[in-house]
Amino acid sequence: MSTYDELARKVNQTEVMQRFLADLDKESVKLLFTICKEYESCREPVPDHRIHAPGYLGEVALRALLAAGLLERETARRLAIYQYKPTPESVEYYRKLVQEGWTPNHKHSG
Repeated sequence: MSTYDELARKVNQTEVMQRFLADLDKESVKLLFTICKEYESCREPVPDHRIHAPGYLGEVALRALLAAGLLERETARRLAIYQYKPTPESVEYYRKLVQEGWTPNHKHSG
């Protein structure tokens, strides 16, 4: 194992990093839930100015959802730079979350 790998592993095992990853998980689910809910109500891609994804955590969560193939990003027509559309897979996750009673303020126990 290289020195870099050893150091990274040590840092990644800290409570701070574990909490960051848990927060990133929650932010990703919360963001997807919100986009799917908005999409379901208006049947239009959701413009970026209607998405609340503040700071670095929000930006990483949005990128992760795109990379996972759960959102599609399109160039917006007006008043926004991009707009986001949930994929059929993410809509299915959204519906399951709704059935389970999950909300964006849900306290996930892990």
